[in-house]
Amino acid sequence: MKILDASFLVDYLGGHEATKDFYEENGADEQRWVAPVPAYAEVLVGEGNLPTGNVASARADLAWVQKQPVDDRTATTAGEIADQIGADGPHLDGLDALIAAVGRELDAPVVSADSDLTHPETKQVVGVEEYR
Repeated sequence: MKILDASFLVDYLGGHEATKDFYEENGADEQRWVAPVPAYAEVLVGEGNLPTGNVASARADLAWVQKQPVDDRTATTAGEIADQIGADGPHLDGLDALIAAVGRELDAPVVSADSDLTHPETKQVVGVEEYR
């Protein structure tokens, strides 16, 4: 299982070769690919805000991704992760912390190109794999 953050989903929709390569190299359709609902929402809202965006098309293109809801337990885990990173690490925003929390809850690495999630201090607290 792999947890996909918004950077991966946006790059996938944009046709970034690194996402397709990562997908193929990591089991393709044999792998379980999960997007936390907040990351999925960020992508769809971004698509909806584009002048030529097409939310229905984006949803269809991401149909292979399983959506994972978040709840109060996930929020608490997100806060704990931010606390564990500490002052030497990046300042995780709520979305990044929730994505990291889903990774921890599902015991799966987060796939990202986001500099806060791929920061060495974050990687000491949460499993993260970079796709580019």
